[in-house]
Amino acid sequence: PGASNSGGSSDEETHTGTADAANSDVDTGTGGAVGSRVPPPIAGCRVIQGVWHFLGRPALWVKIICPILVTLASTLILLSVLFGAAYKPQAQLILRLDWPAWVAWTIAFILVVAEVGLTNLIILLVLFGQVQSDIFRSVLQERGVLELLKAHHGRDELPEQCCIRDMGHGIRFLLARLPLLILTLPLHAIPAAGQIAWVVLNGWLYAWELEAEFMVMFRELYSCKQQFGFVKEECGAFATFGACAMGLELVPFVGPWVFFATNACGAAYMAEDFVRRSPLYEKMVQALPPPPENARSTPAIGSDAA
Repeated sequence: PGASNSGGSSDEETHTGTADAANSDVDTGTGGAVGSRVPPPIAGCRVIQGVWHFLGRPALWVKIICPILVTLASTLILLSVLFGAAYKPQAQLILRLDWPAWVAWTIAFILVVAEVGLTNLIILLVLFGQVQSDIFRSVLQERGVLELLKAHHGRDELPEQCCIRDMGHGIRFLLARLPLLILTLPLHAIPAAGQIAWVVLNGWLYAWELEAEFMVMFRELYSCKQQFGFVKEECGAFATFGACAMGLELVPFVGPWVFFATNACGAAYMAEDFVRRSPLYEKMVQALPPPPENARSTPAIGSDAA
């Protein structure tokens, strides 16, 4: 997929902004100790940062028009069908376990909402995965990360999965995530704690899927086995980011419409964290070509103002 520069900054501006951020001794909140892992709290904050980034970039809004129309239709249909056909039977099933009536009906309501959210997640995974990829790349481009990676590899084209392998990875993620999503669905019967457990168990795999393309661009990790090694290294960040991201996407209507896109922005910010904390970061910055003399400096990688 091609990269889009929604921030409107030129390549020269990106070079300058990247170098300026790297030479600054001020911690802007994006960076950290070189060679260190991304702390889970920072990873969780990237989800919120992704929301603010998306809301401040109207050019990205048009990318979610089609997903909104499709999931709006699916949500209305599913709510009508499930409340008519599944709400009462699920409540009666819980009542047979001698649970109080108010608890049974509450849990049945939560289950219906979760089932609608799960179905919309599947629809988004199957039909609109490329939308997230486009948004992810546009944020990396605006933040100057793509230029930094190109300088690191010493070529204008970044490493990418071949079409067949990319399709294979997509199928593997689908086959891994869907059974896990469904098998852990009964956790929603436990108010609050069940929802937390569900997003934690499923979130790390979602975060992996969002960062899979970046791992190829960054470290040329093509196989699932290679990428899993990176995920293990940053397991706290992946689990925390994924849980927060999935929790937002479970919010009816807004979740699959807006947070589906904002999570791609947040994933790009976390990818930037991985780059800045890499032991190779300083060498990557030094490999950047010098900007033209007339290029003006704009905030890029490492600058929260971008």
